[in-house]
Amino acid sequence: MAAQPHILASVPPEERVRLLTRGGSTVEVNDHVPPRRYFRSGVEMIRMAAVYAEEGNIESAFLLYNKYITLFLEKLPKHRDYKLNTATEKKDTMKRLKEIAFPQAELLKAELLKRYSKEFAEYQESKRRVEEEAERLEARQRLEASERERVAELKKQQSEQEEFHVFEEMIRRQELERERRWVVQEIGRA
Repeated sequence: MAAQPHILASVPPEERVRLLTRGGSTVEVNDHVPPRRYFRSGVEMIRMAAVYAEEGNIESAFLLYNKYITLFLEKLPKHRDYKLNTATEKKDTMKRLKEIAFPQAELLKAELLKRYSKEFAEYQESKRRVEEEAERLEARQRLEASERERVAELKKQQSEQEEFHVFEEMIRRQELERERRWVVQEIGRA
């Protein structure tokens, strides 16, 4: 899970912890493996979870504690040979569940929620900045398009005005030419 923080940061913190917890619940028990081996593996799981937590790898520690809890509370009691194990092994396991696995899983969960909340807030802020920048870009593009339309309209009006002036000038010249002919004609008659 830690390999993709940029993707997971978009997931709300509670959901991320739920996904991690679900991952820790994926434990299978094989009836062909004696329960005693699971009890020994459980001791190693607790030790490794503590090492992970000490190294700051709290996601892996949280996963291991959850696997331990799932294994010894839900899965192993269904093993066909579970009842054959000594009460001491079961008692030691229940003690580790009560004194180590549950408290540590809760502490790590709180730490994860805190970290994930921070990452989620950073993601939300980053997303907000990206959206604001996109809105600014879109507004600037709309403004530029509007300005292009305004300039095009001005050019069109200017072109129409120039055409009108050319037309007026042509009419004025025609009238002047008519007047000149009339004057020439009147002078020619006189």
